Amino acid sequence: MDSLIDYVQWMSDIPIRATGFRDVDALVLSNLIYINLSSVFEEGSKEVYLKDCRKILDSGKVETAIAIRDDKYAELLRATVDSVRFGELRISDYVDIIRNDPPVQFAVVSFHDDDGLSFISFRGTDDTLPGWYEDFITCYTVTEAQKMAREYADRVIAAAPERRWIMGGHSKGGNLALYAGATMKSELFSHVTKIYDLDGPGLCPEVMECPSIDRLLPLTTRIVPEFSVIGKVFDMDIPDTKIIKSFAKGLFQHAPISWGVDHGNIAAAAKNNPFSIWFNDFFANWIARTNIDERKIFFSEVFEAINAGGATNLEELADQGIEGFFAIQNRLKNASDVTKRVMYDFTKQAFFSSIFPGQKTT
Repeated sequence: MDSLIDYVQWMSDIPIRATGFRDVDALVLSNLIYINLSSVFEEGSKEVYLKDCRKILDSGKVETAIAIRDDKYAELLRATVDSVRFGELRISDYVDIIRNDPPVQFAVVSFHDDDGLSFISFRGTDDTLPGWYEDFITCYTVTEAQKMAREYADRVIAAAPERRWIMGGHSKGGNLALYAGATMKSELFSHVTKIYDLDGPGLCPEVMECPSIDRLLPLTTRIVPEFSVIGKVFDMDIPDTKIIKSFAKGLFQHAPISWGVDHGNIAAAAKNNPFSIWFNDFFANWIARTNIDERKIFFSEVFEAINAGGATNLEELADQGIEGFFAIQNRLKNASDVTKRVMYDFTKQAFFSSIFPGQKTT
């Protein structure tokens, strides 16, 4: 099994127009948005070539914004800037926003070839707490990042409707691509030829009461690893769903840099890991037992308790150790009855489901 870096090097001298856009190309571009590209645009340039990102490598510091750290991003960037297939792509409309009030973590960039093809790459969740908070509140509301994704797609597609547009992203980025596709105007959506959801959570049906969701299905390719958990949340029935092998184990298979390639295509696997299937059933059962108002109260109070400890990202939260965990637990003693009930139900449902898989608690 080859890696994404192997693929880029193997296809180095072959432009996308010679082969058409491949699933693995979507994986490569969805990984690149996890790299901080701001220094390439710091002089006010609105559009640069991907090969210009060599200055990031020359600086000796490739900053990544992803919860699961991996030093292979520098290797991937080097392989792409040195290739014709990716290095000659133009990149534009780079956005990178993180703020606490309201919580939002949003990053995106567009890639363009010289044959009329453009790819909008939405970033997934980074390691910031606002980013993770946004992930959880999709179960009861539309997030700021989702609104920004639609506004971004509307803007760039309206500016160049003659191009063939593809949207995609990994994890939360896949969710943003789905949301933008489901909510943009029909005349703009007509210019979208493909959507890639790479192990991203689906759209919550109670929040997204939108008939336009159906128009996504014929255009969407969903790719998930064998051990898929995040991609099982609000699992959508996407016909073109592919399972990919990974060099990583367990939950770490969520990292898209770890996904494998087989002769230029994704390294296909036969089925998902049994635990990820169990988790999907467990989450569906639990979410069905809480209404939207209860979810809002629960996640608001839990993240308020976490934020009170002063951590701003997962690394700082982990550094607080067991003392930090007990401090959060102690703060939740003053939580509402709703939060206490939801926490109890979550624990009971997880315990019951692990013993009696496939059954529901009453």
